[in-house]
Amino acid sequence: MILIFGQLPSPFSPSVPEKPEEEPSPVKGWWVAKYFGVPPTQYSKVGKGIIKAESLGSRSALFRETGTKEKTLPILSWRWKVSNVVRSAIETRKDRYDTAARVIVVFGEGGSYGLFKKGEPAGFKIEYIWANRLPKGHLFDHPGDKNCKVFVLESGEGKAEQWVYEERNIRKDFKLAFGTDPPGISAIGIQTDTDQSNEMVTAYYAEPVFKK
Repeated sequence: MILIFGQLPSPFSPSVPEKPEEEPSPVKGWWVAKYFGVPPTQYSKVGKGIIKAESLGSRSALFRETGTKEKTLPILSWRWKVSNVVRSAIETRKDRYDTAARVIVVFGEGGSYGLFKKGEPAGFKIEYIWANRLPKGHLFDHPGDKNCKVFVLESGEGKAEQWVYEERNIRKDFKLAFGTDPPGISAIGIQTDTDQSNEMVTAYYAEPVFKK
């Protein structure tokens, strides 16, 4: 009997790499954007349309793509609630920019969001934040992103542990912030982060809704 060794698999031959599996999102319809070297904020769905965020020295965001009809709608509304503010945050400084809660609107064509949609979407952005001490109504440049403007909607702990309703005309806000009419909306995001301060915050978000 003749053995043809060339037909036998070698134990030393390189194995074919398996296709990486997509990590399931904690909230259906949203993906998690993580940041290298930083533990992620923990998100979970705790009721119909309610997302809970728990942060302890952590940072990550949830994003979802906007639907075709949502891309040109001018009004965005949501409710949010925080346990406390990030008391050592200085939002105008890159090394102290933590927030108890923020809602992010991404404008542009959208498209590539990284492998399995794990990255933060590119484009022009507006962030609406619940700040530490900055006055309500304050508008400023994001300290780490030249294409992002930040609106302070709530500030301090006067309304902590209370649901607060927000409604914004995002098209008007974009023109105020950037001086031009906005492109379409590609994505919406939420984020609670305390990686700079190492403090603890729990926030709740009622999923933002676009409308006419």
